[in-house]
Amino acid sequence: MTTDVALVVPVFDEDERLAEYGETLVAFIACQPAGSELVFVDDGSSDGTAAAVEALIAASPGLPVRLLRRQHQGKGGAVAAGLASTTASYAAFCDLDLSTPLEQLERIIAAATRAPVLAVGSRDLSGSRVTRPEGRVREALGRTYNRLLQATITPGIVDTQCGAKAASAAVWRAVLPHCRERGFAWDAEAIAVAGALGIGVQEVPVEWRHDERSKVNVVRDGTAMVWATARIWRRARHVRAGQLPSRTPVAAASPGTTGAGVFDGDNAALLMATDRDHWWFRSKAAFVATALRRATASESTDGWLVDAGAGAGGVTAMLGWAPDRVVVAEGSHRLVAQAHRHHGLPAVQAGVDHLPLATGTAEVVCLLDVIEHLAGSVPALVEARRVLADGGHLVVNVPAHRWLWSAADEALGHVRRYNRRTLRAELVAAGFEPLLMTHVFSWLVGPVWLKRRLASGGDAELGLDQTSFLIDRAAMVLTLLERLLIGRVPLPFGTSLLCVAVPRR
Repeated sequence: MTTDVALVVPVFDEDERLAEYGETLVAFIACQPAGSELVFVDDGSSDGTAAAVEALIAASPGLPVRLLRRQHQGKGGAVAAGLASTTASYAAFCDLDLSTPLEQLERIIAAATRAPVLAVGSRDLSGSRVTRPEGRVREALGRTYNRLLQATITPGIVDTQCGAKAASAAVWRAVLPHCRERGFAWDAEAIAVAGALGIGVQEVPVEWRHDERSKVNVVRDGTAMVWATARIWRRARHVRAGQLPSRTPVAAASPGTTGAGVFDGDNAALLMATDRDHWWFRSKAAFVATALRRATASESTDGWLVDAGAGAGGVTAMLGWAPDRVVVAEGSHRLVAQAHRHHGLPAVQAGVDHLPLATGTAEVVCLLDVIEHLAGSVPALVEARRVLADGGHLVVNVPAHRWLWSAADEALGHVRRYNRRTLRAELVAAGFEPLLMTHVFSWLVGPVWLKRRLASGGDAELGLDQTSFLIDRAAMVLTLLERLLIGRVPLPFGTSLLCVAVPRR
């Protein structure tokens, strides 16, 4: 860690687990830069928790550890109080049981230091690993709750309840005043409020293990969390209404670029403004992340992911790969700067057919809405094959169905649209073998076809370039449903064609 950080740990009747994990937490904060601190927040414990924390502090003279006492209100209230009480440059919180190990928490904090985001640990991304799962009932109820959240207050966020989150002091100062929940729904509320404020939420894949001594009661607390969803929805809507008018939405069309051209002018500005906010980009990232996880379910995800032709990096940041193992390669210097500044991603200026990366260094190479812009795709695909390590994976996304061709494709610099046969032929010619190939955005085919046929001209031809709260939520619900099919049932139609391939041996 290169900056000071406060670690907030809420405790409630934790006498037993403090003896097990307390010294580990103290040792962690002792290694952090000056200005860091460990804050235990006692949520009105009725056992010897407070005394145990005081004994731990007494046994750690000179170390930045303190206890904040509160009346019992709930985990959310305790976390919020701890975050509000610190003056550190960055602040994080985690559960006492270290279900997210401290080395994984450091990854989350690092993501928060690279970009002005709320960084949250996630158990359900490509790079995540659950070493000790919950029971089937708890897991099923948790997934059901998360789908409710995705459909309502936290669209596109696959895991709100991991229990480890971090952000800068500035981000917490913006978020905390709008948070009112005091129980376990506070995590979801913080994410919803951040989204309403226009603050990016960066999910970070982590290693996670369940502790059977968890204080979450699946019936009592689960019911309370569900009931809180409506309150959080209203609160987030109020917060959103108090912000500046939304930025001009970008067309729901492919953002890939290889350098100068269609994305160097106004389109680049539109891309930078909305590549993480607009529902189309969030849906695209969710489809790619799901396909990647299904195709690599039993393999390592500790290597590098290279997103070639990544635009401003918004989709890259949502792919669920560890942020410290991602590289953006993009031809436009404006978009490279945006990827680094706004999303905290390492970024280099390069064409997709000449990547400044060593041979065999990447576990995954992405070409997302890129090769349809090229007169010939084989050089870019061959370059991707060179960069991939043995056993690596290529992810390609392209616009589908030639009969959907319109003036929008010309405006976006497309050379062609694809079907399964043509995409497979280009991949095989470059030395790849498809593992998974499916259409996505099946629910957009009808609206896109109608709008492109009925448009009288102008920017309307660029696609579904209008959005609203209802359109956003509907799109994310449909995305969630379609994700259930990816890698299991190949969809026969959709506005995009998604493929995961491996180099032929």
